Amino acid sequence: MKGRASFSVHMPVTMIAASLWDCGEDELAERALAMDPDDHAAIQRIAAVYEDRNYPLPVEGQRITHRHVAALAAIAYFEGSLRPLARTRRRPEKQRPARFAPDPIACEPWQATDAKCEDEPHGHPHRPGPAR
Repeated sequence: MKGRASFSVHMPVTMIAASLWDCGEDELAERALAMDPDDHAAIQRIAAVYEDRNYPLPVEGQRITHRHVAALAAIAYFEGSLRPLARTRRRPEKQRPARFAPDPIACEPWQATDAKCEDEPHGHPHRPGPAR
């Protein structure tokens, strides 16, 4: 899968791992912490495609956030296909193990060319994507 030519996503490994854990994907969250730079780059390319608010992601009943996009991109990369998340509503942050805490400094430049960190609605921040 190629990323969109005019759009890129830059998210730290800790953000991907936190997103996976928050969505109930514990085994993949552990795997994300140990991924190499090539895996990290591939997940970011997939996330750039998934940031298109018209891309059909398997999340229903709520707005898609960057957290969902990061977790779904990692699932697609690690498992080879897209599937629904174990949880669409995130776990309480206070229950998140410290090893999955996103580095706040690294998360600051969450860049999806116009996007913001973590729970911004999926898609352009001034034109929120539709609820799914």
